[in-house]
Amino acid sequence: MQEKLYTKLFIFLCFFVLMFSLPHVLPTQKVLVIEDALFEKITVPKNLSFTVKPLSALLGTSTHRDYSIRKSEVIAFIRLNTEFALSPRTGQSPTHTQLSFVIDVNSFVVSSETDEAYPTLNKSGGQKTISVSTVEDVPKNHIALAIDGTYVGEEQYPLKTQTRAICTIYNDSFFEHIHSFCKKVFVETPEEKTTFVACVGDLMVARGIQEILINDSNGLEYIFNDTLPILQNNDITLGNLEGAVTESSTPIEKTYRFKFKKEVLPFLQKAGFTYLSLANNHCYDYGEQGFKDTLEAFKEYNIQTSGAGFSKEEAIQFYRTTIRGNTYAIISCGAFPTERSGFDGKTMATATETRAGILWADESIFELIKSEKSKESIVIVCVHGGYEYVTQPSAEQRALYRAFCDYGADIVFGSHPHVVQASEMYHNSLIVYSLGNFLFNGMQNLPGATDTEIVRVGFYQGKILYTEVYPAHIQGVSVFLK
Repeated sequence: MQEKLYTKLFIFLCFFVLMFSLPHVLPTQKVLVIEDALFEKITVPKNLSFTVKPLSALLGTSTHRDYSIRKSEVIAFIRLNTEFALSPRTGQSPTHTQLSFVIDVNSFVVSSETDEAYPTLNKSGGQKTISVSTVEDVPKNHIALAIDGTYVGEEQYPLKTQTRAICTIYNDSFFEHIHSFCKKVFVETPEEKTTFVACVGDLMVARGIQEILINDSNGLEYIFNDTLPILQNNDITLGNLEGAVTESSTPIEKTYRFKFKKEVLPFLQKAGFTYLSLANNHCYDYGEQGFKDTLEAFKEYNIQTSGAGFSKEEAIQFYRTTIRGNTYAIISCGAFPTERSGFDGKTMATATETRAGILWADESIFELIKSEKSKESIVIVCVHGGYEYVTQPSAEQRALYRAFCDYGADIVFGSHPHVVQASEMYHNSLIVYSLGNFLFNGMQNLPGATDTEIVRVGFYQGKILYTEVYPAHIQGVSVFLK
């Protein structure tokens, strides 16, 4: 009887020892725990050296309840953290190694109400409404402001929240495995950067300007001075080349005629210009041959243009370039009145099936713009129109430029009046009615003809976010910021 009791006690003791020693004998489950809100958004790779579970499985508080995890070793925990931050939080916590992955960025902008009616942007006084919002919710007729010289999408832009997946590692022997897992699951997508398009008015590089650019080693700085950094700091910089690039000595009958050496073109490129319009009233100063010489020179030096060609078929083609996933489509056209000399650009310089020339702003251009916009392009129209030395756009000019926008133009840049005219936000588009001259020696005795500006437009997610105006003035052959 006593022997049976001893036997039972021995069996019970063995069972007790086995129960408490088994977890130390069998391999322990290694578990990586992830905050539920994040766990729901990821796809867990297969064939891992550890198990991945949501936090609720550890706490046993939801449908993810899993009691077995309580007897496992948690080797790491991944949580979400959203805060204003400029740099990653990767490194060491007080006691454990941490990894940090940016999985979402949400930027905020400070924006200012633009002027109504027709005054130039950023120039009139008076109180304006200031707003702080997300990029998507910028109020209508507001333009975003740079913050400490930085723009949305730049690394040092301060007004942004970053949502991070922060992984705290408790077992460093699994560091490489966990790091590999995180790199696969949390793909960091860089925030889209702001794309900048800038434009100036008429570039007339005769009367001593081209000689300085070509022959003087410091000619670029002497001509463009402190405007140079602004011109060169864009994704696209546009201007209107007011004349023919030709060696021809056979001009047509006109009051003023301008021609340039082709050797000046690389210096305009070095100044930052990526596109030059030819659709103006001086492109035909040396006739069709001079115009053809200009097209050939542009091809030789890889100067981009549009709205000009050896035929109408070429002239109706947009210049297109893709920047950060968005297509920018640019077209130039003429809309200037007949000169006192009798030169009529519409009948004498417009491209046909058999004549080299420019694109004219007639009804057909609206369909070109509409078709291009249907391809989700950002459409920019450079138009040479309006009346010379008139400081306000005419009713006809306003109607035409607004019609460009109604058909899909995001920006209309105007030239020809030789003086700065108003700018306006029209619906979601920007119209700059006239940028005035930019390089144009010999204008000092004409009121307003030496005042100019650089207009710089920032696009973000396909829409205008920033509009900056840099007033400048012409002194002889040079241009300076005011």
